[in-house]
Amino acid sequence: MKKRILFCFAHPDDETFTVGGLLASLAKRDDVETIVYSATLGDAGKCGNPPVCTKEELPHVRKKELEQAAAILGVDHLVTDTYPDGKLPEHEDALVTSVRRLIDEYQPKIVVTFPPHGISGHRDHQAIQRATYRAVAEAKETPVEQLYYVTVVGRPSSRYGDSIEKIDVIFSFGKEEAKKVQQALLAHRTQHLSVERVFPSVHSDSFHKFQNREYFMLAWSKNGKKPSNPFA
Repeated sequence: MKKRILFCFAHPDDETFTVGGLLASLAKRDDVETIVYSATLGDAGKCGNPPVCTKEELPHVRKKELEQAAAILGVDHLVTDTYPDGKLPEHEDALVTSVRRLIDEYQPKIVVTFPPHGISGHRDHQAIQRATYRAVAEAKETPVEQLYYVTVVGRPSSRYGDSIEKIDVIFSFGKEEAKKVQQALLAHRTQHLSVERVFPSVHSDSFHKFQNREYFMLAWSKNGKKPSNPFA
C-alpha cells in the first residue's frame, strides 16, 4: 500500500507557497500519494492588477488556478471546500469534522499544515492549524502517525517564523522541482501581487524557493518518536 500524506491549508496557493518543493519531489515517487485540501476557494482574495476576473468570478477562477497548480506539482488528490474566506475561525469545529472525514477516507500516515502563527499571521491559516491539530490529536483512533507544521526560518524576534533550533526536518529539492514550483506559482494568476512580493524572482530563470529548502517541525507523534526522515 502506498504511503499517503495529507496537506491541510486554507486557500488556493497555500500549497505552492509552503510545500511546493516537497509536493513536486513526492510526485516522482511511485510509493507515495499526496492529498491537498483547501478549506476555502479564496473568495476574499484580490483579482490581480489589472484584474484577471471580476470579484464574483474569483472563487471559480481560483479553484481552476489551484487545479492547474496541483497538476503541475503532481498532486494525486485535490480536495476543495467552500468555507468562507477570511472567516475560518468562526467555523473551526466544522473544520475539525471536515479534516477527520479526509483522514477517514484517505488514511494518511502523515499530515502537514501551518504552524500556530500561520507563517503570515493570517487568521485563516491559524484556524486550519488548530482544526487539523484537533482532528489528529484528539481522535480516539487514527491512522496518522505524525503531524508536521511547515514553517519558515526567521529571526528569534520574528513573529511569523521559527528559529532553526526548532526545525526537525529540512527538505531540500533540486532545480527540476524548483521549476515546477515556479510554474505553479505563476498558475495562481489572480494572486500575482502576493507571489511577486514573496518571490521577486518568480519571472526569472534564476528563481529559487528560499534556496530550495522547506522547513518542518514535528507537532504530534502517535508513538512519541521522531522519525529521522518522515518524507522518505
